[in-house]
Amino acid sequence: MEILILKQQLENVLGQPLQERAMDLQQWTRVTGDAGNSSAERAGKLLFPWKYENSSVLLWEMDASSLTESERKLVELLLQTAAKSGEASPAFVKSDEETVMRQFGHWLHQQLKSGNLSTDIPEEMTLKSKLSSSAVPFLLSCESSLSAEMGYTKLNKLLRSYFGVDVILIPLQDQEWIILARENQLEGLIEESEEGTEAERAMLLDLCQGIYELISNEWVGNFHLSVAQPIVPLRTLTETALLLRETVLMGRMFHVSEHIHLPWDLYLERLIYSIPDSQRKLFIEQMGVGTGIFNDAETLTTLETFFQLDCNVSETAKRLYIHRNTLLYRMDKIKQETGLDVRSFRDAVLVKLTLLLYKVTKRK
Repeated sequence: MEILILKQQLENVLGQPLQERAMDLQQWTRVTGDAGNSSAERAGKLLFPWKYENSSVLLWEMDASSLTESERKLVELLLQTAAKSGEASPAFVKSDEETVMRQFGHWLHQQLKSGNLSTDIPEEMTLKSKLSSSAVPFLLSCESSLSAEMGYTKLNKLLRSYFGVDVILIPLQDQEWIILARENQLEGLIEESEEGTEAERAMLLDLCQGIYELISNEWVGNFHLSVAQPIVPLRTLTETALLLRETVLMGRMFHVSEHIHLPWDLYLERLIYSIPDSQRKLFIEQMGVGTGIFNDAETLTTLETFFQLDCNVSETAKRLYIHRNTLLYRMDKIKQETGLDVRSFRDAVLVKLTLLLYKVTKRK
């Protein structure tokens, strides 16, 4: 039977109409309190979910007083049977896994929002048993234009094809996803790299680049990725999620042309961002370095490339496809305007700091 026919038959048997309504998915999670619930009671009404969408759930609603407990169980069973047989909308077979993940993602988002970073994961969260193994955490942050296309099922399938195994995919918000790839499932990748922090970070960057290329080939839109070193999610997932969020924020603020942002590359940016706005402006004024040079696209590109390549003049000239003498001329011009020679370590540090301060104060 089709889902609409099932609805009509239930109305005939129960003797009352089933009103259709939509509810925000996070609100539904709060109402049910348990990902396994197939119905819920609220304000004297019984609510039966029959279709899940990206951020909402479609419900059938009826008076709770007119239904016995047995009749309620029967309606739940009929809906579950229809879903399993494919007669309901495929979205209804939003596996318990997706419901559990969204419920946990809502809880995690609330902890981040309230600043409760040390709160233990509630025992009733059925996902808890999956978080005890070491995993590599990623944060995928999408622009709103992309999030509507990137449903849980599609993204999960895509990531599974990349890693070759199941991953834990946790929706934080419509535009944010936490991805946990168990470390023991990445042994092949880890064994290929040498031991040490630098090699591990290089491997994590490679993983990010692979995920970015995979998603960019499937969806059109802007999105950002961050990754942290392996963690035991049960212990530190909340703190790590906050770190990854801040990393994406810092990356988008200070490095607008990049889409992969790494925590260990943004220590200085995080320090600058933590300084009160009034102090940042005061520092720029006391420095006496005219920030007008940063409004010139050529000068800005030259400085950013120079700093990115560890102040190496030859490599910077190659990257910019200009003659070395042309680059030196630009640096002399910067020195004339600011009094600072970026070929000197001390002056380079001051210009770098001023540039970062300029970026964050400009955005304010």
